Parts: sequence; C-alpha cells; structure tokens
Amino acid sequence: MTQLKLRSLWQAGWQLFQQYPAELLGFSAVSLLIQTGLQGLPILGWLALPFFVGPLTLGLNWGIWQRLCDRDRPFSDFWIGFQHPFLFWQSFWAVTWISTIALICWSPWLIGAVGLWSWWEVNRSVAIAIGSISSALGLIGFVSFCYLMIGYQFTFLLIADRHLRAWPAMQRSLSTIRSQWLPAVVGMIVWTGVSSAIAIVTCCLGLVVILPLFYCCLAVAYQRLQTLEQPLDQHA
Repeated sequence: MTQLKLRSLWQAGWQLFQQYPAELLGFSAVSLLIQTGLQGLPILGWLALPFFVGPLTLGLNWGIWQRLCDRDRPFSDFWIGFQHPFLFWQSFWAVTWISTIALICWSPWLIGAVGLWSWWEVNRSVAIAIGSISSALGLIGFVSFCYLMIGYQFTFLLIADRHLRAWPAMQRSLSTIRSQWLPAVVGMIVWTGVSSAIAIVTCCLGLVVILPLFYCCLAVAYQRLQTLEQPLDQHA
C-alpha cells in the first residue's frame, strides 16, 4: 500500500484553504460561536450541543470536499447538515456514538479518582488497590481513545459523500485509516500539538483558522486514498 505523504497533504490543504479563505474562516467562526454559545447555557445548551456539533462538522467537511472537487460551489454547501434529514440525524448519531465511546475510554480515570477520594480515609489499602486497577484500565482506555479518535476522522465525509449511516461510516473510516496508520498518527500528533499551542497563545481564536485548514488536509487525504491501488470500497 502506497503511504500518503504528510508534507504533500499539508501543501495541497494549504493551497485549498488559500483559495477560499473568506468562506472557510466565516463558517468556522460562526460554527465555533454557536458551539461556544451553547456550552455557556446551563443544562439545555449541553443537551442541544450534539444536534449542532454533528451537522456543523459535517457541513465544514462537505463544503471543503465540494470545493476540492468543483471550484464553483455555493456557500449553502456548508449548511447541508441542516438541510437534509438523513445527514442531520446521521451526523447527530456520529457525535453521540463517538462521545459515548470517548466517555467509556476515560471512565476508568473518573472511577479511580472517586474511589481514591472515597476510600482514602476509610481504608488506604483498598484506595491504593482501586487506584492501581483504575490506572491500568485507564491506560488501556487512553490508548483505545487515541486509536479510535484517529480512526474516525473520515466519518463525516463518508456520511456526506457516501450517504452511509453513522456506525458503518465510523467502521469504514477506521478500516481506511488503518491502511495509512503511520502518517495518520504522526499527522494527528503534529496537528494536536500545533493546534493546542495556537489555541493557548490566541485564547482559542486561532481555532477559527486551524480547524478549516485541518479539514482541508483531511479532504485531500480522503481524495487521494480513492486513487490508490486499494480504493475505499475495498476496505468495507
């Protein structure tokens, strides 16, 4: 299997970003404002968040993908997640599934922290045992979390482009990215480090730029994987 070249993906993604800076930055800013506003609302906002995060993420992926395939596209592409019931609900379920899996992966650390706090003054031997077991399970959960979150990166593109349901799209994405595991891991580590640094330095304002740029590179990778000797369809 031919491996994707990260430098080439970055260059192509950057060129795509430069062609549509106003659209990408505008939608990214609006999307982040909506999500930040919902997070600021008590209870109701957090309950409503999955209904917006999924369609907004799908819209950003789809808008970029359409511009990569066809240079003359309307801005409404970015709102496709709210225009079609199938895409709306599948993107919602994708966010729900991924969030649930992430919570399960991180749950040993939470259980361990509660156990230590509850048992420390009662029986320190039990507290230490709980801490040791939860740490071991937490490490497994952390590795699983990283593996799955990297593997699910194509989920929203597959829902929009192939009209797959959420769970099959997640599985297809995972099997596809496994074939390019090394560049995927290196790319995600670099992106996480850079985006975290930019978010800290700019008080999260830099995410308006770094998020659409990341998805531009992701769209390029998605396109190139379809031209390799084993296309996406052979990874079902």
